[in-house]
Amino acid sequence: FFFGTMASLGYFADDIVDKANFPDTPKDVPSYGDDAEIIASTDATYVPEAVKKFIADFHKAFRNKDLSGILALYEGAWNELSEKWYKNSSWPKVEVIAPLVKSDALFLVLYKEMYYRHVYSLSNGALITLEDRVESFQNYFNLFAYLIKTPAENIDISLPNQWIWDIIDEFIWQYNDYAKFRAKLANMRFQATKDPEVEKNIEFVAKQKDIWSSVYVIVTLNALVTKSDIKHLLDTEKRDGPSSAPSSSGAFFIKMLGYYSLIGLLRVHTLLGDYHTAIKCIDSIDFTKRVQLFSKVVACHITLFYYTGFVFMMLRRYADAVKFFTQLLTYINRIKNIHTRSYQYDDIIKKNEQVYHLLAMTLALCPQRCAVDEVMLTTLKERLNEKIVRLEQGDLDAFSEMFKYACPKFVSFATHFSDDRTNVAEALETQRGLFLREVQQQLVLPTIHSYLSLYSTISVSKLASFMEQDSHQVPEKQFRTYLLMLKHKTCQLTWTGGKPSEGERACISDIAFYIDKNMVYVQNHANNNLRNRSHTQYFVDQIRYLRPCLDTLSGATATR
Repeated sequence: FFFGTMASLGYFADDIVDKANFPDTPKDVPSYGDDAEIIASTDATYVPEAVKKFIADFHKAFRNKDLSGILALYEGAWNELSEKWYKNSSWPKVEVIAPLVKSDALFLVLYKEMYYRHVYSLSNGALITLEDRVESFQNYFNLFAYLIKTPAENIDISLPNQWIWDIIDEFIWQYNDYAKFRAKLANMRFQATKDPEVEKNIEFVAKQKDIWSSVYVIVTLNALVTKSDIKHLLDTEKRDGPSSAPSSSGAFFIKMLGYYSLIGLLRVHTLLGDYHTAIKCIDSIDFTKRVQLFSKVVACHITLFYYTGFVFMMLRRYADAVKFFTQLLTYINRIKNIHTRSYQYDDIIKKNEQVYHLLAMTLALCPQRCAVDEVMLTTLKERLNEKIVRLEQGDLDAFSEMFKYACPKFVSFATHFSDDRTNVAEALETQRGLFLREVQQQLVLPTIHSYLSLYSTISVSKLASFMEQDSHQVPEKQFRTYLLMLKHKTCQLTWTGGKPSEGERACISDIAFYIDKNMVYVQNHANNNLRNRSHTQYFVDQIRYLRPCLDTLSGATATR
């Protein structure tokens, strides 16, 4: 199915894959580069000796399959040289370094992937040209076509997990960035922009609909999953325990690429707003195991839990969302001090703040607070106290602002230019509108919940008399609708340790009630939870919370 779909779209062309070269940029691609910069990146005389030595060492480690050496050069030397020599310019082009590595096509396609990743990082992507976007797409096309069509035992690649993850991560990031670029062009077209450069870009993008299309990205990731047979391997490990290691380095590379592609599919479907498909993509991942493949790469771990938690929140599975958000915050809190010098440190801190915002919104929508320990709640209130107060007051603007800050960068599935205006934020506004509609439906529910928690038996009419909307008492008939809504909203699908897309229907509220004619009968589980709570755990939580204060006081005493 996947290969048939790809072939129908013109992908996996034999003449491109079999030659294993780098096809020239398609004709008529607009190019607007600085001549001096182009000369510097294409002339070997401009390449410093330190960079030439790095390329030679990198190629040697790659061919010797020296994973520790590759990782040291990939994460260490590459970033150091980028900071020293290429802070404001691109690395030498493939044509320049090809003689240094004996025109090794496989190494060059991987180098080119890193080259364009660096180009995208310059000035936060402000210097990217359409030509860069197209050439980077072609490079991914070449790489994935080769990997999908070549038998695993014949793939002569051995890369560290961090690099394998970065390939998938960057592939999706550039797809997302191109979608925003295309939306901006569509908006400029609507505004009848007469800039000749913009007109050329619009004309090219309008014709080349398959470049960075959502269909290509999804089909490619699915093809990598199928090639690796990772779903079957993970399902077998769930049933029979750990399996033997792959027989070759190429087979291991394909296995990890397929595994990370599963997480990539979760991310892509989330960006497109297809949450049901997104959560099904990770059904094969067993979150109950102590040792996990996703934990080998910090960014992968964070991405998986962030997107899984977000999907659960959008599917109204708030208890599961809280579980994943709290686990992720605990994990980040444990590892963030270890990565203070890492190039990913800023991304980790930003994701940490986003997850705190998502957790605050989820707790505001979920009556149950037992899933979060006291230390986590205290930290949350210290960070976002003002916003939490606004959320508890039902301030829709607060929900809107926090959702915009913490949500992923959504993508529109559309690729064509129509006469209608296509705003850059259209996909975001669509998803934010759906979320706020759900929030608005639940604004009255916390108030009803608070009244119910005070009674064991109360008449519907008396309970309705407590409620007011716009300074008017809520009619009893309408109030019954609110009670049914509370019952419906608090009955959610809850993950029980199997597939994330499945679970059991359960009441997540700390109260249970039913209506018999004109009476409401309430059973409050919160009192039982408080009675049964471990006193030991309470004191442990308080000790953990007060430990920084004790350390500060001890330090102050020692300096006197």
